[in-house]
Amino acid sequence: MSQTNLLQKYFRQPKIYMTLPSKGLYYLPGQLKGDYTNVPIFGMTGMDEILFKTPDALFNGEASSKVIESCCPTVSNARKMPNLDVDAILIAIRIATYGETMSIGHTCGNCDAENEFDIDLKPIVEYFSDLTFENTVPIGEITVRLRPLDYDEMTQFSVENFKLQRMLYQTSDIPQAQQQEHLDKIYQSLAEIQVNLFMLSIESVLTPEGLVEDKDMIREWLQNSEKSVYAEIKTQLEKNKETWSIPKQNVKCGNCGTEDRVEITLDQSSFFG
Repeated sequence: MSQTNLLQKYFRQPKIYMTLPSKGLYYLPGQLKGDYTNVPIFGMTGMDEILFKTPDALFNGEASSKVIESCCPTVSNARKMPNLDVDAILIAIRIATYGETMSIGHTCGNCDAENEFDIDLKPIVEYFSDLTFENTVPIGEITVRLRPLDYDEMTQFSVENFKLQRMLYQTSDIPQAQQQEHLDKIYQSLAEIQVNLFMLSIESVLTPEGLVEDKDMIREWLQNSEKSVYAEIKTQLEKNKETWSIPKQNVKCGNCGTEDRVEITLDQSSFFG
């Protein structure tokens, strides 16, 4: 018979509770445990902090997915969670671990003074909780239905994009005669991953004759459509991306009083340190 751990009552407890921005949608069956409106968030363990200091785990997304599963046990298999929830959960984990404020540095664009501001993170989590993912694009008599990418898809895209961007910077190391061919291949690869990202974002197309979910059929339709069709879908995807980005924060220079808006980036190596 196993013995009860006398230290169990000293285990970490949830520090805050949050509502998932996705409203519990876009999860695989069984992936979400519990009520999406009352998700417990735990502070990080020592092992979680070590993961965020491991370069390879940061690069391939393993660190974030493992820490989310550790600190937000409502979510299993974080790599397949909708990307809509990732930023909000990571910010909530930081709050649960370090508190509601975070100091950020900013150089004033007017007087070059170095400022440091304490940003309240809790309203950012609330901002995400109030959002709605716009998943339909009406185009004439058909409707394109969009889906948010999952965390794994976004990570793979980021990794491939990073590799190609790094190859661009290394072009000067290649013999002059081969540089143009090298650049053409990189730009072709960049275009291909953009198209793949675009296609992954389309879940289905509803027509008066029925619903089309086959990716090859949808790709064939797009290849034989007016460019305005592609543009309408792309516009909605870009709107969603902008809406679901961490909102810029208002700051005021302590030296000259100039007001500015600054970005908060989820660079895990510094955001969780």
